[in-house]
Amino acid sequence: MHIIKDMVAASLVLGLLSGASLAAEPSEAQSHCAATGGISLDQKVAGCTALIAAGQGTPKELAVVFSNRGDAYLNKHDYDRALADYDQAIRLDPTSILPVDGKGLVYFNKGQPDRAIESFGQAMALDPNSPVPLNFRANVYRVRGRFDSAMEDFDRAIALKPDYAQAYFGRALVYQEKMVWDFDAYLNEAHYQDLAIKDYDEAIRLAPTSRAAFNNRGNVFMAKRQYDRAIKDYDEAIRLGPDEALYIKNRGNAYRVSGQYDRAVADYRKALTLKLDEANRQQVETALKELGAAG
Repeated sequence: MHIIKDMVAASLVLGLLSGASLAAEPSEAQSHCAATGGISLDQKVAGCTALIAAGQGTPKELAVVFSNRGDAYLNKHDYDRALADYDQAIRLDPTSILPVDGKGLVYFNKGQPDRAIESFGQAMALDPNSPVPLNFRANVYRVRGRFDSAMEDFDRAIALKPDYAQAYFGRALVYQEKMVWDFDAYLNEAHYQDLAIKDYDEAIRLAPTSRAAFNNRGNVFMAKRQYDRAIKDYDEAIRLGPDEALYIKNRGNAYRVSGQYDRAVADYRKALTLKLDEANRQQVETALKELGAAG
């Protein structure tokens, strides 16, 4: 599992570096370094690298540049370079939480959850009013099975930012995972299913293009045996992500259990033409054999 850094704050570099210390009009390098989409990660790295080589700007301004380049390396899964850039950003501006959050994500993605938790705690100490490190730390707790700690952090993040779609999404995941691993939740499964749906409803309201939220809510409806509602959510997830094999496979499952076998077969065959991990591929192939549609 990877947690990708929220890149919105990285756009600070454009405002900082287009002021009096540099050109009045943002250069291509400044625009690329600040971009949160629309260019490749390599272009973002190149833009930030050009600004670093120019050596202009205050320490705080250059800290944002290093942090932005660290974000690009993080999303390229080049974790050692990301860590080096975040460390340099921290040296230039010890008050910024952006590179500290970044280090936490590097550690998590490198399989060092304890160091990730420590970094997110440091970011929270720098800015107790920021919900972002709380959200990140909650996800680490969730993956480690520390559901109560995750829930506490998600609750705090939402209290700080009531429109934080990612926190609602993460808390919904906790409810789903508690249904599998928590004995108390197992005894009251419907309660946690309803809580998960409620949070996915809010996540979708706040981020209506979140295909993962539609897919996951569909999974909860499947667990509740509300197959028509599950299919409707999978339809929307597929509309938003037409090449995502997992969503198509999940809809195939819903068609199958609701007796729509021809549609199930069509979805399973479509899923096999797309990128599937080995476990899901085997599940699809087994389902086709059981439906007499293998080959």
